[in-house]
Amino acid sequence: MTPEVRAIADRFIYGQATLKHMMALVPEGGFERDIPELDWTVRQLFGHMAQTLTTYCDGVRTWLEGVDPTEGDEPERTNADTAARSSKTPAEEIAAHFGSGLNELVRTLALVPNEKTEDAFGPKTFFEALTDWSEHFLSHAVALVRALPEVRMDPLVLNWLLHATFDDDERRKWQEELLAEARAYIATLSDDEEDEE
Repeated sequence: MTPEVRAIADRFIYGQATLKHMMALVPEGGFERDIPELDWTVRQLFGHMAQTLTTYCDGVRTWLEGVDPTEGDEPERTNADTAARSSKTPAEEIAAHFGSGLNELVRTLALVPNEKTEDAFGPKTFFEALTDWSEHFLSHAVALVRALPEVRMDPLVLNWLLHATFDDDERRKWQEELLAEARAYIATLSDDEEDEE
């Protein structure tokens, strides 16, 4: 695994760990909250993100077998199927899928020969496609935290969101507002509480 691919694998590890942590913080009834931007529930979005890890593994294995992984790709249908399946999936099962999917992805990335990372992967290189995939969790972060405002001041969640590099003005503005809110929140804590945060 090249250092660049290893760094992206680390990004996946960090992202899925944060998402599993967020799942543990979801209050009663929170998994059924709507995410208007997606027309999904919180449960369905977590299920979607967990499923993508397996989808990425399948794509890499297909590519290593010499087949264009984007051929016949129907992301909208795949996402709709995953959302339908996830609507009744217990949270514990989704969290387990995050773990098994991540383990499978890291094992699969280790199979990619170093010299192949710049080879074509559909219309992009493998490394470009992998970079796009690694940004997928963050692409849903703002909508998820809007649906679950209770988790936004959690230190692990804050660290993930405030160190993220968002590529559009709307989410950067949201990030700035979150930083200001976090500073105001920390200012209200006692010294002992602040040390814990």
